[in-house]
Amino acid sequence: MNIQLQNNVFFPARGGIENYLYYASKALLKLNHKPTILCSRHLPSLPNEDMYESIRILRHPPYSLRFPASLLHPLYYLGRLQRVIKKYSGDIDVVWSRHPCYCYSSCKTHQVPVTYIQATVWPLTHELLVKGVKPTRKLWKNIISPQLSFIEERAMLACDRIVVFSKINRRHITDYYGISSKKFRVIQPGVDLERFDVREKDEEILKELKVPRRVRVVLTVTRLIPRKNVHMLIEVLSRIDRRDVYLVVVGDGPQRAHLEKLTKGLGMAGRVRFVGFREDVERFYSIADVFALPSMYEPFGHVFLEAMASGVPCIGLKAEYPEVVTACDEIIDDGRTGYTVEPSIEDLKVKIEKIISDVDLKKKMGKEARKTCERRHSWEKHVKEVLRL
Repeated sequence: MNIQLQNNVFFPARGGIENYLYYASKALLKLNHKPTILCSRHLPSLPNEDMYESIRILRHPPYSLRFPASLLHPLYYLGRLQRVIKKYSGDIDVVWSRHPCYCYSSCKTHQVPVTYIQATVWPLTHELLVKGVKPTRKLWKNIISPQLSFIEERAMLACDRIVVFSKINRRHITDYYGISSKKFRVIQPGVDLERFDVREKDEEILKELKVPRRVRVVLTVTRLIPRKNVHMLIEVLSRIDRRDVYLVVVGDGPQRAHLEKLTKGLGMAGRVRFVGFREDVERFYSIADVFALPSMYEPFGHVFLEAMASGVPCIGLKAEYPEVVTACDEIIDDGRTGYTVEPSIEDLKVKIEKIISDVDLKKKMGKEARKTCERRHSWEKHVKEVLRL
């Protein structure tokens, strides 16, 4: 089949959706399908047509607007996209869209099945980008956010199927929009089982971080924003009565300066390493004894799969809807591949200590975690399930 995958950006942009498009396309190629990615030319230097590792890419102009016209950008973008999609409809058999504007425009233009692969509630995700900036937040809430909600709701109603990665995400989306869950299908994503694999400790990474080889390492990989709760891990470290436990934080974001200040205030600066964003994140899993991410809002959490595929036990928060929206219960087999914990520093501390203090338990959980990924989370398995729709 000729399958058109859609998003507003693709490589060289980096992110969860961009990675999804890449891995899904590679799996489709293995299954003898023909994927094409339709996206915007978000950098002026990018060509209109391109090939990336045998994946065909079609790019259209970004269609940006200047302020104050930019306040109507979502609706303007929607109108322009319908012309683009009509132009590139060609011999497409099915559309997999990762963006509500593309999804709705495809439903209005294409005469083929359209599947919306939905990450989360679109306007809520965008609101996080302007949170804390009062003038921007007011304009967003009153003018832009209603447009985003309008477009996404109509995309959901118009498309043939909606795929989400977790049951908790389906519940959150259906509650927000008041749409029946019958149209949704929960299909968990895959993970690159070759890139993320069990390996020996990376000595070069340990040297780079100036971390002694025989210490215990708690690892987190995340964007540094409030809802990720990285401060809990720092506070847990300050309460663990062992000097041989280090915290490694891979990722960046607006909260980094605050977290570094907290680390110094708690006297933990010597045992916490802020690494920033890294392309070689798979190397950091090799030095981890446990992976922990106490995020309050994690509709799926692909980093848990990366850690599990690397043979690292995981810890995340139990879902307590609607206060805690996480899929940890759906990813981590509690007590077998890691633990799901209450949103408390004490419970998080107890479970981290349990794993780092018991080498046999750590190895057993890590082995089970890898097996689980091999059984449930190959990209080929994910793609086959979406194709069945």
